[in-house]
Amino acid sequence: MFVSTYEGAIDAKGRVSIPAPFRAALGGSSRVFVWQAPDGSGALEGGGEELMELYRETLAELPLQSPIREAIVTCIIAASADLKIDETGRVKLPDELCEAADLNGKIKFSGQLDSFRIWNPERYNLHQTRMRSIVNAPETLDVFASAYNKVRQRRAASGRSGEVG
Repeated sequence: MFVSTYEGAIDAKGRVSIPAPFRAALGGSSRVFVWQAPDGSGALEGGGEELMELYRETLAELPLQSPIREAIVTCIIAASADLKIDETGRVKLPDELCEAADLNGKIKFSGQLDSFRIWNPERYNLHQTRMRSIVNAPETLDVFASAYNKVRQRRAASGRSGEVG
């Protein structure tokens, strides 16, 4: 699971060190996939083979002619860079992805549970400000509390503990 936020840097050759906890979340794989986040945030998004397998299974649920399937395949699957993590934990990001995300100098990695993002720090700060205004809205907390309680009830019904330790 990808959690927390880490600072890093991109060198003149476009190489970045994937934070050690994120490499651990990749399950020891030396492959990582990176693409432009499709939400217009300006970040790059990345994940490992497990995420790609989840996407493959999810896309298989959609009809082959589905425009949503085609959009996801085009914007994530086909647009992904399949990168190899070297022995020092670095990857070389493609130039076009660095330009799209305006990456140079300092960068930020943020965990997204199943994936992670790579940010220009200024874009990250703007995004974080927008997200804080949303999370602080009472209706956001109501929606989250409702979903949280549904999960707790489902866990309790299946015999899994509803308690978070």
